[in-house]
Amino acid sequence: MQEIVASKPEVASLDPLSVRTGIERAHLETALAVHLHGSFGRAALALNMLPSTVNKRVRNLEFQLGCALFERQKRRLVATHAGSVFLRHSASLLRDFHALVDAVRRIADGKAGQVFIGYHGVLAHEKLRRLLLEADPDFPEIVKLPVELPHDRLFEALAGGRIDLAITHSVPSLFQERSEPLWNERFVLCLPENHQLAGHTVLQWGDLLNETFLISAFDASEAMRNLLTERFAPFGVSPRVAVHEVGPAAIFHMVGVGKGISLCLESMLQKNDAGAVFRELNSNAGTEGLTINACWRTDHANPALDILLKRLFAFSRMTTCASGHSA
Repeated sequence: MQEIVASKPEVASLDPLSVRTGIERAHLETALAVHLHGSFGRAALALNMLPSTVNKRVRNLEFQLGCALFERQKRRLVATHAGSVFLRHSASLLRDFHALVDAVRRIADGKAGQVFIGYHGVLAHEKLRRLLLEADPDFPEIVKLPVELPHDRLFEALAGGRIDLAITHSVPSLFQERSEPLWNERFVLCLPENHQLAGHTVLQWGDLLNETFLISAFDASEAMRNLLTERFAPFGVSPRVAVHEVGPAAIFHMVGVGKGISLCLESMLQKNDAGAVFRELNSNAGTEGLTINACWRTDHANPALDILLKRLFAFSRMTTCASGHSA
């Protein structure tokens, strides 16, 4: 199944006339029945047909091959040497063909297949991580393949068909009708461990008006800049923001040596030796956070994605209900 699912979608170039033999699947099935049961009569009974029909099919098959498949030994039909070779490979061919037909039906039903999932950064939520990266026990033949991309390349990859689904911090207008909020993730503040505010457990925006914010260009930089602008506006101040073409780990190190402070998502919290500490950030609206969304293409031709989307919707509703209950 995995080999079938992972095969390239292009149809192999083959002229069917070049491999035509005149041998039909019914010929193979009949010959294998005769080999199993040892006579035309018993094979006919098993196949629910007349013995004369079984005899005729086997004779036609032998004519196509140009050799005898069976010989009579002690009142039983047994395979000749050539027949043994042919029947062994015919059985393998029919098993493979049966498996192929079953696999294609399962792929068409969305019960098997591949789903390429684009994401950026760390998948923080344990249940979401299991849903995206671990096999679904109800659909074990759906293979989920994570593709980590820069945040600004997710929608390009989605529109171009490189990925089937994107897990993203923002939703452009093109995908507004093809998105689902999954969960909310908190923003936290990253400070040098010797910063004058490091002793506070919770910080407010008014404490940060004179700070320089370091942001990774590979993170949710646009969402962070928008949040800073919105929160600083009531104070009549524009935030000082420096965007760097480095990853979050490098930003933490820059914070640790006193280059500034930084916003980061809760999923980015880690034990570090960069000399940085993390503090909760609150506003009048409560804990600051960012919504994580799933986005997909409506013109996709991947039934397995439909199955995964149903699981995502169920996950989203469960998370929303849990949040509402805890509130």
